[in-house]
Amino acid sequence: MTVQRADSRYDVFLSYSDDDRDFAQALYEALRHSTLRRRRLKVFFAPAAVGIGESIPSAIARALEHSSCLVAVVTPSWLASEWTSLEAEVAVWRDPAANHRLILPLLLKPSDLPNTISRLKYLDLRRKSDIEKFLPELLSAIRWSVAEEEARRQSSAETRKVLSAPILPWLGLGSPSFDFLWPEMIIDPSISPRRHPGSDNKLSRWLKSAHTESGSFAVVGPAGAGKTTALRSLLLTGGGTLPSQRVFLHARDLPSRADELNVRAKRTSKLAVLVDGLDEAGEDLTEVIAQHLGALAANGVTIFYAARTDFFERNGDTLGRLSGLPRDVLEVKSWTRQDVLDFGNRYADRLSDPSLSARLESIIDSVPGALSMASNPMRLTLLLYLLASDPSIDVVHLTEPYALYDMFYREWISTERHRGTGGGDPPLVHSSHVLLARWFYTRPGERPHPQDVIGANSWTELSTDSAFAELLDIDHGRREDLAIVRGFRHETIGEFLIAKSIVAAFLLGGSAIDDVLTVTVRDDVNIYVRSAINQLGQHRLAAILANLAQRFESIEQDDAFRSTNAAERLREQILYYVGRLPVADAAQILVSAFHRETNPLLRRSAALGAILHGREDVESEYMLMLEQPEEAILNRSVQMVYFGDVHGDLHTFRDGGEDWPKSRRAILGRLSQNSVRDRRLRLWDLKTLKSFLTTREDTGLDARELHVLHGLVDSKVSTARDEEIRREVMQILQLPRDPSIA
Repeated sequence: MTVQRADSRYDVFLSYSDDDRDFAQALYEALRHSTLRRRRLKVFFAPAAVGIGESIPSAIARALEHSSCLVAVVTPSWLASEWTSLEAEVAVWRDPAANHRLILPLLLKPSDLPNTISRLKYLDLRRKSDIEKFLPELLSAIRWSVAEEEARRQSSAETRKVLSAPILPWLGLGSPSFDFLWPEMIIDPSISPRRHPGSDNKLSRWLKSAHTESGSFAVVGPAGAGKTTALRSLLLTGGGTLPSQRVFLHARDLPSRADELNVRAKRTSKLAVLVDGLDEAGEDLTEVIAQHLGALAANGVTIFYAARTDFFERNGDTLGRLSGLPRDVLEVKSWTRQDVLDFGNRYADRLSDPSLSARLESIIDSVPGALSMASNPMRLTLLLYLLASDPSIDVVHLTEPYALYDMFYREWISTERHRGTGGGDPPLVHSSHVLLARWFYTRPGERPHPQDVIGANSWTELSTDSAFAELLDIDHGRREDLAIVRGFRHETIGEFLIAKSIVAAFLLGGSAIDDVLTVTVRDDVNIYVRSAINQLGQHRLAAILANLAQRFESIEQDDAFRSTNAAERLREQILYYVGRLPVADAAQILVSAFHRETNPLLRRSAALGAILHGREDVESEYMLMLEQPEEAILNRSVQMVYFGDVHGDLHTFRDGGEDWPKSRRAILGRLSQNSVRDRRLRLWDLKTLKSFLTTREDTGLDARELHVLHGLVDSKVSTARDEEIRREVMQILQLPRDPSIA
């Protein structure tokens, strides 16, 4: 007989008294020749499993710990035995509520059962001890227990994987895992459930009152708001009625794991699947992912999935049609001042640097706009990294997101050089990062081999360079040529790097401008470009304007190139960025382009740029144009592509009545603000809002939106333009309203 090591994993631990050894021996032989998914059952039977000279108590203890279930041959002798009592107590300790059916009692002889056994359903063998007769029922129970134990082990492994997964590496202490944060540094996020608007709550409190035993839930918010951390917290702590078995995975991995998860779902009715990064997987995969989510939901799985708010709203119809409407949408809110300070204090404690939290509090209290910046967890993490790395950093410009990311990136490269783990050439690191950033921006969801993007020689030099590799999520595989890159540790790093390359090209001029504008970027990148422009001095801004104007003029003078699609795209992009330059001379270029351009898209870009520069004459003329149907359609179409309501090309997309939540939010957001930029765009925003509302059905304004518009009506009217704004508002308020709105 082959002796198994007692420290191996067993399906069954056979517990019996010596008085019943003959029956136990026969049962052991029957069980070990039975099968479980095309393999023999592994049974711990002490006489066969414990080797000569081995400690019997130690072998039994290890086997109890590593067995899926305990089959107890219950007789008066078994109940009287100290050994078997200990074995039963250990099993009860492992499964006190009997949720996992860890103890499977076989009542072989009449016995006075203790509470630990009497509360369990047992196989009554007092009149049918023939093994052949009860074996099928016992095997069915064993197989259920084994499957349950395997699911628990898998869940435990997934929990360890989340805790040990590398997180944002600039937290210090040598690229720590999520375990560095958990649980002391986790801030319980505030959420706003959309089914109950206005009832903001902490996630942990919401879980206690919400029914999360079935259905799907969406977790949405802006980039860096803490959606991933919220899902990881759900995995590790759960709460309320959330199923105890939980799986955390990235959306791009769902298709490859769907079959496995559906099998697990059919084995147990208590499974939650937490899907992160729906937006990072790419819109091309949205339908496939939604189908898999729908199949899981049909099997009774509780689903939480996270995505940027704009992505969720843009793809809400697809998700709802294929996976079912979420029972609630939980919007992750910005951190409060107290949240920021709490995280700063805990971070400082981990680094044993109490002065760090004091510096953070001083910054958010003394630097205008710093609290708004730090209320985003991602940006706060970058700020703390900088404060810990260089206490003397210039914090004056840290209200601009570009300045924060730029300081971090430069400090990161420098720190890794100092640590000696980054040996690559810094310009090569940067250019390779930019190549990958542009790849992921234009091919969301794809996972390339790095050498295919940055070149084999560059990959050879940079694959072990921490400055390059640790900002990326890289699966190195078994061979260097099999490595794949899943993306940046955080997608905002890639968006910043694209913006950085755009600003650098503008300063360089010439063909470099063509190179960076071959890809038309959206607001997620341009927020960093505008932020960079806001902090540049007048000398450099003038240089950028001269370079853009020169390139625009050289394209116009090149008759062969001017008529191509590439030239049109370049010219439109140049006009867009000229319009964002706070340089007086920019207005002259824009006004001239507005009057001579025949291409409606380029004319629109020139008009908006001129309006941003305060040219009310161009505004009046363009507002009249927007009354024409074709011009209005073009304006709506560009708006929807730019703000991400549709996944299309602003040069070719034509509005067909699609949903427009992102454009709607952007328009109402600006109308609720009062900066110089917001006021200059006010009339155009109102015209655009009215254009959308009059071309859609059932898009009545909600109470919050009505409040914004009434605020504009109530404002003091002093100029002819103010009166025009008032008239536009009144026309919008008089449009037919959604009857569901009180």
